[in-house]
Amino acid sequence: MKRLFTALGLLIVPCILSAQECRNFYYLLNNAEIEMTIYDAKGEPSAKQLYKIDQVQEEEGGRTSDFTSTMLDKKGKVVTTGKGKFKCNGDNIYVDMQMSMPNMTQMKNMKMEAKSSNAYLGYPSGMQTGQTLPDGAFEMEGNSNGMNMQMSFKVSNRQVVGKEMVTSPAGSWDCFKITYDGDFSMKVLGIGAPMHITATEWFAPGFGVVKTESYGKNEKLAGSTLITGVKK
Repeated sequence: MKRLFTALGLLIVPCILSAQECRNFYYLLNNAEIEMTIYDAKGEPSAKQLYKIDQVQEEEGGRTSDFTSTMLDKKGKVVTTGKGKFKCNGDNIYVDMQMSMPNMTQMKNMKMEAKSSNAYLGYPSGMQTGQTLPDGAFEMEGNSNGMNMQMSFKVSNRQVVGKEMVTSPAGSWDCFKITYDGDFSMKVLGIGAPMHITATEWFAPGFGVVKTESYGKNEKLAGSTLITGVKK
């Protein structure tokens, strides 16, 4: 459950000022690799999330990239994998919301399909403190061992509340501090329960989110993430 809350905080992607600068964004570079360490509520490492950019395409007015994500447990064993996409049109960067969905063991061998093609979180250029960012919503459904499964995730109330410096083993960044609400629901055979979190992310323009914190009931820290490795 702690890992689930932490993974909800995985919302990566920054703002770019022009179509030309789309080429310089880290998640739009061929073969770029990002390592994010996931920590439990006590600050102990519990897993790693690896992102690798597989292919980059030039499109009219922008650039897109396809990525593979892999979650590893404490011992380095693969827990689950997935694929997604980044998009940049010069005015906004968009991230596939599959990146922000929880990575759970029961999904490892399950084929899931998105119900909506408009499942991206947008980050506008010219971000400023006090700005409200667009909401996002995502739904998936699938089947595993004859059981139907539905999942939904909504991100709302995204507020840019300030700027802070973040230092990690991978480097130091001047970041925007963004808070948001997250509502997640997972149903198996129509039975399930919703969950609500509040979260904070530290977002570095030109790179992406380098740190997150997620909070559950009574605003208690449920987990966090931190960029711990980058490779071009």
